[in-house]
Amino acid sequence: MNNASNNPTRRSMTTIITNNQPRNLLCWEELTEKERAEFYPSLIDNDEDFVRYKRTAYRLADFILPPKDVEWDGVIQDTFFSGILIRFTDDEEVIMGRYYE
Repeated sequence: MNNASNNPTRRSMTTIITNNQPRNLLCWEELTEKERAEFYPSLIDNDEDFVRYKRTAYRLADFILPPKDVEWDGVIQDTFFSGILIRFTDDEEVIMGRYYE
């Protein structure tokens, strides 16, 4: 039985889109009031980092490790068949992408 997963491991049926544009990491103070409202301030550590991608702020701590055969450092699922990918370039920048099946 083929147990299809909802992550970018099945490359033949998964499309990954990225412009490979490095993005700076953001701290809590750099988020807009609207973006801050999306998070629970009591759960945010002052040392946490965020990244803005497609008009949405993402908390780095919310990304999970992808399977080993995926060339990205983290993933957040949007839907059962799609999600956001992250790749670290150095301590201050990341590359963002999205995938769908």
